[in-house]
Amino acid sequence: MSEIGAAASPTADPATSAHWPAHCAVLLRERFGDSVCAILLYGSFLRGKRDTVLDFYVLLDDYSALSSRCAAIGNRVLPPNVYHLLTTIDGQECAAKYATVTLEQFEQAIRHDTHVYFWARFAQAFAVVYARDAALTARLGDAGREACRRMIAATLGMLPDRFTTAELWQRAFALTYGSELRSENQARIAELDAACQPHLETMTAQLAKEFGLVPCGPQRWSYRSSDRERWRAVWAWRLRRVTGKLLSVLRLAKAAFTFNDPLDYLLWKVERHSGIRVEPTVMQRRHPLLFAWPLLWQLYRQGGFR
Repeated sequence: MSEIGAAASPTADPATSAHWPAHCAVLLRERFGDSVCAILLYGSFLRGKRDTVLDFYVLLDDYSALSSRCAAIGNRVLPPNVYHLLTTIDGQECAAKYATVTLEQFEQAIRHDTHVYFWARFAQAFAVVYARDAALTARLGDAGREACRRMIAATLGMLPDRFTTAELWQRAFALTYGSELRSENQARIAELDAACQPHLETMTAQLAKEFGLVPCGPQRWSYRSSDRERWRAVWAWRLRRVTGKLLSVLRLAKAAFTFNDPLDYLLWKVERHSGIRVEPTVMQRRHPLLFAWPLLWQLYRQGGFR
């Protein structure tokens, strides 16, 4: 098992691991200094899992705090950059990955990107572990609300005339996962929806009037999409599927230059989500960008991701 997998073993004590995000946030603020605007926690650790890696977004004023000019250019052109943090807390190893992006790019991506990478993630519940001030915390809340708006708007044309809140969001997550190299099956999508249920129900209720959703029972809605809306939704998702998978491949290639042990992390992630395990060679570990492609093709053929 890779360094990541060992660090993320299910031995973490929930009572002691609760303060891990705050501890990691201190380390991240030390690493990037005054350029840190905010640090967000999202993903499975936030939803209560402890056999996993903590997921952070570090929002920056600019990329001057990154390790090199090349890293800054890569982050600007194809955000985010992703890095690995390994530390020891109370005698236990804690592994985290963190993505870097400027606050400006983060907000622009949620509001204007046609592909789903940012707004699909932050439509889910997330925690503001650190923010420079209260006004920024409010802005981040607005960004999360906008992400939910984008998800609902993109999904309504793919739904029947009557649906539940759970059906809306499970369809939305299935579509977004299909637009990346993700291995989540329907059971995991239902699990994600259940874990985020209070947040998603609140957001749906708040945005229902804006979209013309008519309540027809507890967490049940009626909405009739026009033929034009349905046609546009189908083709928009086809386009997102193509562009999203291409961008995912490009991000994987970029991660080979920024992420510690990128191949081991990817294989651990695929195994965790799909149960499919493959072992890379020494050469594939050392030079993943050059030699790991046959391994990734093998994973794809076995259903590790789609």
